[in-house]
Amino acid sequence: MLRLPDTLPARPLAGYRILVGLVAGLKAVELGASPLLGTRAGPLFGVGPTLPAPVWLALGAVMGLAALAVVVGWNARAAALLVGLCTAGFVWGAGYYSNHTYLLFTAAVLLSFSDCDAAWSLRSRRGHGADRVWAAPVLVLRAQITIVYFYAAISKIRPDFLSGNGLASWTWDSVLVPAAMLTPVFLVPMAFGAVLTELFVAFGLWSSRLRPVAVVAGTGLHLGMIAMLSDGLHAAIELGLFATLTCGGYLLFADRVPVVGGLPGALVVPRQRRSEPALPSTVTRR
Repeated sequence: MLRLPDTLPARPLAGYRILVGLVAGLKAVELGASPLLGTRAGPLFGVGPTLPAPVWLALGAVMGLAALAVVVGWNARAAALLVGLCTAGFVWGAGYYSNHTYLLFTAAVLLSFSDCDAAWSLRSRRGHGADRVWAAPVLVLRAQITIVYFYAAISKIRPDFLSGNGLASWTWDSVLVPAAMLTPVFLVPMAFGAVLTELFVAFGLWSSRLRPVAVVAGTGLHLGMIAMLSDGLHAAIELGLFATLTCGGYLLFADRVPVVGGLPGALVVPRQRRSEPALPSTVTRR
């Protein structure tokens, strides 16, 4: 039987809050400025009006200020919600979508339901912080990280990817992968390895014994993605932001979920205080 904790340490959540804020700040600059760089802003799915570029520049400025508030922990919950709403506005109104933008929106909204500024924030510096936070929003954030890896693995279980063709098309323009590696001998094992790694990371993070291996495997997977899929600086930055949001989520698993009911779990043995008398012996003398 799985027993969920009522509270969790505040610092891992605060660390993830800071990473989300930094990513949001970079995305605010990119999304706010992109219409001015020649990208015509248009509504996603053709629903809604086409707004002029200055509107997206203003929305990017608001998002940037909210991201700064998230980083420093000033009214972080409201600022995180504002980041999420601005991100949704860019996705819908400007017709912009990417995997890490979706994850940024989800993480920001979920952070707004958590006590994410209980540590490493302006609030905590004023003496109003806390060492532990309500566990429920953190567990939902953990579940979101699992969903990302699980869905990524399931979506790759198809012939065109497992045959290596998908990796070949993605890495064809990579500046770091030699052309000699674009053969089935290398690509097929890498394709199967990517799927197995994503499945392992999705669930291994929940196990205190497997977590260190999952962290190393997940970090290596994202570094490999950056090396293989980057055809330039912009692609490397985009993949780096996605890696920050996902690998940064490993912080949320810093305190394991206790397990009871026959499964391995933490055993706490209370220590005897020096001031307490020794327990009486259970052996009786005749």
